[in-house]
Amino acid sequence: MPDTSALAVCVGEGLVSFVPATAGPLEEARTFHRSLAGAEWNTAIALASAGIRTAVVSRVGDDGFGRFLTAELRQHGVDDRGIEIDPDAPTGLYVKELSSGPDGSIDGTMHYYRSGSAASAMSPGTFESSPASDLLAESALVHTSGITPALSDSTRAAQDALFDAPREGRLISFDVNWRPALWRGREDEGRAVIASYARRADIVFCTQPDAEAVFGTADPDRLRELFPEARYLIATSPSGAVAFDGSERTESEALDVPVVESIGAGDAFAAGFLAGILAGLSLTGSLARAHRIATRALISTRDHVV
Repeated sequence: MPDTSALAVCVGEGLVSFVPATAGPLEEARTFHRSLAGAEWNTAIALASAGIRTAVVSRVGDDGFGRFLTAELRQHGVDDRGIEIDPDAPTGLYVKELSSGPDGSIDGTMHYYRSGSAASAMSPGTFESSPASDLLAESALVHTSGITPALSDSTRAAQDALFDAPREGRLISFDVNWRPALWRGREDEGRAVIASYARRADIVFCTQPDAEAVFGTADPDRLRELFPEARYLIATSPSGAVAFDGSERTESEALDVPVVESIGAGDAFAAGFLAGILAGLSLTGSLARAHRIATRALISTRDHVV
């Protein structure tokens, strides 16, 4: 059983996702389903579903979408007290465009409308006021990603503050989550920024496409050579994952399950692994838990586990 006394805090932007009822070009879509999205928020929901006490620190607009997001967190058992309400800036959103694959699976393309959002105004000050500061002080683990520092100068400063603060036994988890659209025109800077966080994190997650795009290699052993600082390094691909704990190395195959759509599966995978670590499972056990929880995000067009 997980250690239910351990608190995991996820830091990043929550988004409202609009998903068409049927696959096809957006100009032909008439009906959309609304749901919660955002990498760190997806991970928070999956952590809570695994029995981990979880909170989110972020910002949303003082609007219906912001109230929807915080209500969704509470419904899934995630503490939302660390979320600031911005009286002026809106809550970010995106629209997913669905296309049918030849094997019956569905591919999703995301169209973001998040510029100037409330979350893009996160700053080091976001973490200094209660209850966010209290949650972070109590946390056993803080999870964030490469999306946050790409949103604005202030969010990058906020991420730096998280990584530079005294850890006092707290683990910092970092998911690369390379979003080229957010780094457009400054890709080299983005790659350097992402690499710097990977070197300062205790736990690093990286998918095969992200590793190739950011680090120039998806070979797990080469990635371990590039980033020896992290205690845990987890490299994933559609076929499975390779995980390192120091010099220990283990690998596993992905579970054979029907895939409806893969967006959000990486967030659920990270949550499963983190839940295993917080529960004191072995590297192999944590990896097995990661695969099990990831399958729950593959069975729908929602981004988070259901």
